[in-house]
Amino acid sequence: MISSNKGTLIAGILLLITLISVFCRDQILEQGGTNDLRNRVVGARLQKDGILPYFYRSNDIPMRYYGITHAVNGVSDITSSPFQHTLFYLFAEYPQRPISRIWFFVQYITLLITCLLAYRLSKTNGEKIAVSLAMMFFLCIEGWKVHIAQGQTYILIPFSAMMIYYCLSKRESLPAAFIAGLTAIVLVLIRPNVAIFFIPFLFIIKSYSRKYLTVFAIPIVLLSIIYFTPEKNRLFWKDYFSAIEASIEYHQGLASPKLVVTPKKNVLKSYEGWNVFEIKKIQNLAVYKQYSEHGNAFVIYKNLFHTNMPVPVLNLICGSSIILLVLLFYFTSKKHGMLELPNVAIFAFSLYMLSDLFSPVWRHQYYTVQWLFPLLVAASVYKPKNKWVYAFILLGLLLNITNTYLIKMEHTIGEYIFLLTFFYMSLTKSTSAGPASIS
Repeated sequence: MISSNKGTLIAGILLLITLISVFCRDQILEQGGTNDLRNRVVGARLQKDGILPYFYRSNDIPMRYYGITHAVNGVSDITSSPFQHTLFYLFAEYPQRPISRIWFFVQYITLLITCLLAYRLSKTNGEKIAVSLAMMFFLCIEGWKVHIAQGQTYILIPFSAMMIYYCLSKRESLPAAFIAGLTAIVLVLIRPNVAIFFIPFLFIIKSYSRKYLTVFAIPIVLLSIIYFTPEKNRLFWKDYFSAIEASIEYHQGLASPKLVVTPKKNVLKSYEGWNVFEIKKIQNLAVYKQYSEHGNAFVIYKNLFHTNMPVPVLNLICGSSIILLVLLFYFTSKKHGMLELPNVAIFAFSLYMLSDLFSPVWRHQYYTVQWLFPLLVAASVYKPKNKWVYAFILLGLLLNITNTYLIKMEHTIGEYIFLLTFFYMSLTKSTSAGPASIS
């Protein structure tokens, strides 16, 4: 029988070994070009230069904007929000190669902070072991590998959610309230549909003092006023929402799937510190091979019934499901006294992920990293009596690690197991997480 302290030590050692090995692998992946990161950098440069980025096209494109492709209906592959581009102003003027290195370390820093906050919230050795193991398995999922290889930014979502959750657990701290409010508005401006995440927190708003709520609201109001006052920022957002509509048409097959590549795309041998020949060498390595699935509800529907689900029907199902789940959560939690912060947080993020899975725009494998937040929250409130619930979470992780032709869309199946399991955790009294607090 292993003691709790020894179990914590063993879990820590296993995590460290996994972290070192995955970090070494990811350093190789980063050398493969981080194509999606280029889109964010170019979008930031266009905005800095006062140019609307989402439909930008030029026959004589300067190197500063090199790398853009367009669907035939005109929308470019620049997809981040205008505010996220604003955040990238910090290093958009550097050459692309050092930017990629910087972003590689930013991804790891945000990952480690997210996990450390969850570990800090854990009280028992069992919870600490669960958090360590959750991070260990997470590092091995295909979504994290693809996220690193493409230089993606979705790690910011669970990172921000964990920052908010941690600060909300410190109900008497006004600095925590300010940080939570600032992170909340930044999160919504980075990815607007994450606003759904905050709806269930309204059910526990009375558990916070007026001072806390006032300080929480201050950065939300101030940043909104400061950011949206300049007309150019409002124009960027108008262009952004037009691009979303055009992207939906493209991803739903309502526009031609043909892509128009910008000049120079296939002729340059090097650009901004990248050597195209070296990039191709890395991409030909076995370690670089990536497996990505589109886990959207509309993709599954099309695979099953061989026809497209109309976007209005997709939105109706999603909206109706959210409303019904919110009502179910409120009345069930109120009846059984489960309106506790961990339950609300797990339910809230699952609600957001439901909207994500019902998106009419293709989800790639790197979207999976967003599950890190409910995964760590669930681990930080681990109870042995709920072993079967955690067994399903482990199954979801294993399916997202495994790449096999024996199972169709194993990563997607794993994601839907996450969704159902986390909803179950938040809606069932026997899995009530218990109040989160900082000692």
